[in-house]
Order: sequence, then C-alpha cells, then structure tokens
Amino acid sequence: MDRFTITTQIAGKQVEIQFDLKKMPGETGPSYMISIDGLFSGYITKDKAGCYVKMLNSEILEDYMAVINEKLGKSIVKLSQ
Repeated sequence: MDRFTITTQIAGKQVEIQFDLKKMPGETGPSYMISIDGLFSGYITKDKAGCYVKMLNSEILEDYMAVINEKLGKSIVKLSQ
C-alpha cells in the first residue's frame, strides 16, 4: 500500500493528514483514503480540472481540502520538474 503523510497548521492547530492510495472503480484517480490525526475521514479523488474533491460522503472540512489541494499540487509540480 502506498502511504504518505503531511503535517500542517490548520486553524492554529498542527494536524497530520495521512494519505493511503486506493484504486477506486470508475475513477481516473489518483484516489486516496484520508485519515486526519489518526481518524478515518473519507476519500478524495482528482477531478478532470486537476483538483482533489471529496467522494462517498466524506466528512473532510473545506479548510482541510484547501490544504490538501495546495500541498498535493505543489508536490506534483516538484516531481514533474
């Protein structure tokens, strides 16, 4: 299983977001199972516009989604350069 974590500040609190790569049927991906501070929060996938979006009734707050898109977008750019 491919897994990585990021640690960041959200609303003045340091949080750890863990990403587990998942193969989701029908999704072009990549798709991830998300855990925040060790608690399962839901699933995300990359949409056609290149942004990560929540899926399957995930309970990931918009503040977290903004950080996820910011951090993953930067890491993808760094890998492709």
